[in-house]
Amino acid sequence: MLAALGRRDFSLLWFGGLVSIAGDWVLYAALPYFVYAETGSTVATAGMIAAELAPGVLLGSVAGVFVDRWDRKRVLVGSNLLQAGVVALLLLVPLGGWLWLVYAVAAAQSAVAAFSMPAEGALIPALVEDKDLVAANALNALNNRLARLIGIPVGGTLLGVFGLQPVVAVDCATFVVAALLIAPIATPGAARASPAEDDPTAAVAKSAWASFWEDWLGGLRLVRRERMIALIFVVLGLMTFGGTMLDPLDVAWVRDVLGEGPQVYAWLITAHAASGIVGTLLVGQYGGTLSPRHLIGCSSVAAGAALAVKYNVPVLPLAVALSVFTGATSVVSSVGVETLVQRGVPDEYRGRVFGSLGASGALLSLSGAGVGGLLAEVVGIVTMLSVAAGLTVLAGLVVLVALAGSTGQPVEAKPGRLEPLKRPT
Repeated sequence: MLAALGRRDFSLLWFGGLVSIAGDWVLYAALPYFVYAETGSTVATAGMIAAELAPGVLLGSVAGVFVDRWDRKRVLVGSNLLQAGVVALLLLVPLGGWLWLVYAVAAAQSAVAAFSMPAEGALIPALVEDKDLVAANALNALNNRLARLIGIPVGGTLLGVFGLQPVVAVDCATFVVAALLIAPIATPGAARASPAEDDPTAAVAKSAWASFWEDWLGGLRLVRRERMIALIFVVLGLMTFGGTMLDPLDVAWVRDVLGEGPQVYAWLITAHAASGIVGTLLVGQYGGTLSPRHLIGCSSVAAGAALAVKYNVPVLPLAVALSVFTGATSVVSSVGVETLVQRGVPDEYRGRVFGSLGASGALLSLSGAGVGGLLAEVVGIVTMLSVAAGLTVLAGLVVLVALAGSTGQPVEAKPGRLEPLKRPT
């Protein structure tokens, strides 16, 4: 695992990501509370969260086209600097007014982040050897969890003691530091496949706009034609939809089924997050000996079974133990998905695939939380939590069965099969 972190360029990306994501959580922990404190409205608070999610749904797959055209390191540097400038606008929000600017900034920052997330996922394979790819993705998952544990208490403390302005200043500073860390990375530019002269599907576009849409449609055709890539979308869709169904119901389950209060709810979340860190270390150390198929499939089946037991046998010690277990398995499955995409998608298409996965994930997150909350009122909390657990098991079984015998190697961009990336004119 340390072999990947020992590579200069990857370590710069890793530390830059840690700093940037920690700053994100500083702001995310403070902004919803600030909006609710100013308005006293749950609708206003939900509107801000929707403003953060909507750009990812709308721009994810589109941003991936640009990520495949541009130098991915420059995308990351530019997006961090641009996010710093956007977030700095929150310094103009006076106490008790200008809340419209909070919504605008939340949406604008999310729109810029829609470019950085696929760029990072697509860049990692260029910075490490294939044998270290699982470890690199595990380290990436680790910095996400460390950043969350660091950023949330810092954001809440700063808001409670000093107000919104110091929160904004810290977040802006983390974006600048991240850009400075990523800038020295030495990496080749984004991959671009030249159109084949004898390929009738690779005709040069008459305009940059037409070329852009050809590239976007080419990414969608890749998803439709390649069985393994389409399978990734199906599996991640099941995992995301089932996982976000849990979010609005966990609180209700702790209170109404387990019969405990907010302190126990916080313990369960903390146990899940802390075990996620342990899970990243384990999968980084030993995950390279397993295929992505087994990482995703076995961990998802085990996690779904554990969730089913947890929610149907409401005993506090068991709930804590199973929260620890599922925190670790969630990391294993996410690392498996990341590795499968990086190994199974040609480099010139990775940005578009990661962008589309982000867009579909954001959409399914919104719909999963809504469906779970609404149907729980009709069929009951435990029933819907059991459905979510079943979807997780189903995702694992689909991977284990459908990818049996698959090599997981990138498909080749052959004439008449995959459309090469068009150069802008």
